[in-house]
Amino acid sequence: MELKGKVCVVTGASSGIGRRTALDLAARGATICGVARRAERLESLMSELVGDGHSAVPTDVTKKSQVRAMATHVKEVYGRCDILVNSAGIPGGGTFEGRKTVARTEQVMNTNFFGTLYCTAELLPLLEASAPSHVVNVASVAGRLALKGSSAYAASKFALVGWSEALHFELAERGVFVSLIEPGPLPTEGFPMTDLVKHPLMRHVLTSDERVSTAIRATVARRRLQRVVPRWFYLLTIGRWMAPPVYRLAQGWLAAVRDRRFPKDS
Repeated sequence: MELKGKVCVVTGASSGIGRRTALDLAARGATICGVARRAERLESLMSELVGDGHSAVPTDVTKKSQVRAMATHVKEVYGRCDILVNSAGIPGGGTFEGRKTVARTEQVMNTNFFGTLYCTAELLPLLEASAPSHVVNVASVAGRLALKGSSAYAASKFALVGWSEALHFELAERGVFVSLIEPGPLPTEGFPMTDLVKHPLMRHVLTSDERVSTAIRATVARRRLQRVVPRWFYLLTIGRWMAPPVYRLAQGWLAAVRDRRFPKDS
């Protein structure tokens, strides 16, 4: 898909993957509608985007009314939506501890899964009217590999993966292509993973916002369902089905990585 002149709605645009993706899409001629909770961060992003016509809509994607208002803004200002990148998400790490962790699991599900569902639902009429169009849902390898200490996060990403795969086939006949981006461990603002970044070997496990943004653009261009970043993480997901013992060994190894990424709540 040619990006010049395309209207791209990017959620989670105030930081991380969303911010990098917005910058990169704008640099290639797209018009960006940046969506995130932090208004001041969005305004900072707007000042850095190349080109004209961009807009920022402070939105909590877990609030249906705010998502609906965002979609109304897109319709009134642009009259179309060519690409929706659902990048908004929170980590929510930590082991399941019964009742006291139910609220955290609900929060993670509301942001990572239902937030994506709400945004896609509200923008679907514009996406269909703008077909061929594209929805890119940023999931995680945790949506394929359930690891110790990530029950809430894995639940949200497994749900997102399953929903997105079904949606890919449901919407393709309407000209709306749905894709999944599944990053491996990635340093974030809240979880910088300093020890891993400095480790001479383990740092190669990590991916980056830039690599994920590149994968998003490639997926849109080629209309593919799935892209894992880095690519070699495919081997781990294949192992789950083809060689369960190997997969269990990989689980133990990745659990150590995840423990560093999501330290136990204090």
